[in-house]
Amino acid sequence: MAGHHSSPPFDLSRDRTLRGQGTAYARTAAVVGLVCLGLALVVAALTGGTARIDQTFDLQHAPPALVGVVQLLADKEGTAPESYDGRPIADINKLAHELFSKELPPHWDTFLQEKTGGGWQRFQASYLVAFLFVVSLSVGGLFFILIQHLARAGWSVVLRRIAEIMAASIGLVSILALPIVLPLLFGSHSLYEWNDPHLVETDALIRHKRAWLNPTFFTIRAVLYFGVWALFSRFFLARSREQDESGDPALTSRMQAVAPVGTLLFAGTVNFFAFDFMMSVAPHWFSAIYGIYYFAASVVGGLATMILLCVWLKRRGVIGSEMTIDHFHDLGKLLFGFNFFWGYIAFSQYVLIWYANIPEETGWLILRQQNGWQWLSLTLLFGHLFIPFLGLMSRRSRRSIPSLVFWSCWLLAMHWLDLYWNVLPQFSSRPWPGVLDLLLLAGLSSLFLAAFFRTASSKALVAVRDPRLSESLAFHNA
Repeated sequence: MAGHHSSPPFDLSRDRTLRGQGTAYARTAAVVGLVCLGLALVVAALTGGTARIDQTFDLQHAPPALVGVVQLLADKEGTAPESYDGRPIADINKLAHELFSKELPPHWDTFLQEKTGGGWQRFQASYLVAFLFVVSLSVGGLFFILIQHLARAGWSVVLRRIAEIMAASIGLVSILALPIVLPLLFGSHSLYEWNDPHLVETDALIRHKRAWLNPTFFTIRAVLYFGVWALFSRFFLARSREQDESGDPALTSRMQAVAPVGTLLFAGTVNFFAFDFMMSVAPHWFSAIYGIYYFAASVVGGLATMILLCVWLKRRGVIGSEMTIDHFHDLGKLLFGFNFFWGYIAFSQYVLIWYANIPEETGWLILRQQNGWQWLSLTLLFGHLFIPFLGLMSRRSRRSIPSLVFWSCWLLAMHWLDLYWNVLPQFSSRPWPGVLDLLLLAGLSSLFLAAFFRTASSKALVAVRDPRLSESLAFHNA
């Protein structure tokens, strides 16, 4: 139960900035991030890849062009495609040339010589996971701002500036999309197979989706997504900081008026961002609630990051007694609630696919329930849902700073593992993360922190003249 008590004294003149250290923090984080990215490139170069013709056939992991050829072989020999599992692709190719060389897809030999499973493709897949992770932190921050203004909430005023800076970092984070978008524009299909012109020629479903899944329109939509997020996040941060100087309550009314429009655009852009950047790595699969799945995960990641940043800033003395355990308690409640919401959406997606039992949909889940991926699936079931549910259920755990720090770190790790589980099965038969994945996670997370500290700069990290500040100062969980 929320309530209020007499607010503690608030010293408006107290320095609530990073005291000139923001630039130094940003520089250090940027150096760490670039070093980790450099090391990841070295690891990717050393691991290399294997030509497709030198691999063995795996029906669940094979690209559609190869599956189609195997299906033709199976029809001619009167066997099932599954019987070719484990056979060298070189043998399959030799047999296909003997039986129907004229029916092979265009550029078949070039397709077989492509290297997969390592090198640049593996780097890009791991990079995409880390990119989705850092974007989700800014997206989570923006959602927190929008929902507070929609509800005209007063309790969160002393916390809101942290979310505003997290969200406003999206402008710099958007630059990290270039290693994904630029290769697409230059014809690469190592990450998104729908960009392979040979596959478009031979696959009717990919060809049908070509109007949406093409590199030019993909890039235009990416610019739109990040443009909308940057526009609204910058608007809220700029108005909030302007209010620090003027104390004009009309600025709060302006932000409240913009919030409903921002929320509608936020919902649409996050939904389609998840479809484009995440779901289309498996272009034959689809889920109508996939965008909501990514949204829920983003809010969990954003709230966990907010808690960690608030604790760190409070311990550094940047934020004082105005941020109390009651504020952390409410953040803990939101973290608990949205993590359960993520579990609800994940279960809803799974049970609908399981019940319908449509091959075009079940293949995506089957891939994640075999060859070792089933253990990662169980890790997410217990580690992302059941264990945090029990750990954050009690009031005591949500009012304990060490407990909130632990569960925030835990859920950030599970959030990243969830993104890894969504993306990597399309590119790797090895289920567990390796050095490359961790280097890219560290690299992009450090660059996100660099963007955060650069945006924070020398400005106050509390909205010191918000008209609802007194309500936030007096906030109390009964």
